[in-house]
Amino acid sequence: MRKFENQVQLIKHEVLKEVSKYAFEGTLDENVALIPVNVNPGPDEKYRCCIFHERAITADRVKLAMGGNPFVPGVVEVLESACDQCPVDRYVVTETCRGCLAHRCQGACPVDAISINKGRAEIDHHKCIECGKCKESCPYNAIADVMRPCRRDCPVDAIHIDSRKKAVINYDECISCGACVYNCPFGAIQDKSEITEVIKALSDKESNIYAMLAPAFASQFDYVDLGQVITGLKLIGFRDVVEVALGADLVTRHEATELIQMKINGETLTSSCCPSFVEFIHKKFPELIDNISHTVSPMTATARLIKSIDPTAKVVFIGPCIGKKLEKQRALDTEFVLTFEEIAAMIDAKSIDLNALTPQPLNNASYYGRKFASSGGVSSSVLNHLSEQGCVDLQVETCDGIAACSKALKLLKFKKHTVDFIEGMACKGGCIKGPVTMHHGPKDIKSIESYAKLAIEPTPDDALRIFNTANISLI
Repeated sequence: MRKFENQVQLIKHEVLKEVSKYAFEGTLDENVALIPVNVNPGPDEKYRCCIFHERAITADRVKLAMGGNPFVPGVVEVLESACDQCPVDRYVVTETCRGCLAHRCQGACPVDAISINKGRAEIDHHKCIECGKCKESCPYNAIADVMRPCRRDCPVDAIHIDSRKKAVINYDECISCGACVYNCPFGAIQDKSEITEVIKALSDKESNIYAMLAPAFASQFDYVDLGQVITGLKLIGFRDVVEVALGADLVTRHEATELIQMKINGETLTSSCCPSFVEFIHKKFPELIDNISHTVSPMTATARLIKSIDPTAKVVFIGPCIGKKLEKQRALDTEFVLTFEEIAAMIDAKSIDLNALTPQPLNNASYYGRKFASSGGVSSSVLNHLSEQGCVDLQVETCDGIAACSKALKLLKFKKHTVDFIEGMACKGGCIKGPVTMHHGPKDIKSIESYAKLAIEPTPDDALRIFNTANISLI
């Protein structure tokens, strides 16, 4: 049975399910106004101040499920109706304030925002510039930093709070990693969806739609046989389901060749699989753009593999990543991107019981291709491929999360890094910890390892031997 990690995921699922249900019926336009009432029937509210506020937020979620605001440049949006419950004053004097005589907090404040009232410190939030010097100076740690989770967890400081106390995303800085989406406890930041466009394409009998399933699915649908998921996707209308891990096998071979050439030139190569890591380099370390691997991502490689076999195909990537929605806009080989949350809603909208289905086999990628989903999977696959060819003198660094990526890239920028290959993952743990996975439990790594061990083919060369890949461009 499917379990949700928290109430935010459940609410998003209910909205996506309702949108999908009417989209499959072809009656979404007529019934779109009913969805807020269906999801929030009332008369009593569940989460907000009143039932009318809950329905207003649901209406905004429906808009995002139907594609969002076309004038917003990013792949995530702030739902202003939902962004109203966070503490609006970052620094707060707590009960542990002892009313000391030193008043170091008052002396440290550069804008005279702290006064002493009856022996206790008070902060004038109209003056406060949130510099944090008062907190640093307090000997009792009596001043708490209650920075909003979206701001706190954004790895590139792309979020600020406007005069209305609403979160605002600076898309010039945003790398579409989705950290804000996952960490907002009110679900007030959400990714735009293509779910209605995919359903429309699946409903077109002339369309030839393939699902490209990211290997992280093994950790998300662990309550059923993975083969039952394949059957369920075909019942939705996909002609076939192909492992993105096959694209990872293609990437391994091509990137390994590229790595050797970079080493010969005395340069360090950085991976290109994670779109948010690549975006991070472009925006924060533009002088290192030439170090980025020219090899396409596994998503794009898989799309090109499918279309080399069936030129009429349209492909839908299904995975844990919001960044892939940004990549799709730039690499035009993939028609649509869905998240695990969205595909789960589509399955439930069609009333498909995965447990009751007969499992079907999945196109078999290699053990190493499937391991791309976890941190270190890319480098281990590339190193193993090269070791089989006798190349063993290679130094790699696995960067788990943007903070680790930033540290490695700073060293590379100032010519103080001696490694040959930097694998960068925006999400700590890798793709299995993506922002739109349905859970982030400790068993995820074990699930990926078990799934990888099911592979009949041990290496990328073994997995790709049945395909004619000579004419597939991987740059």
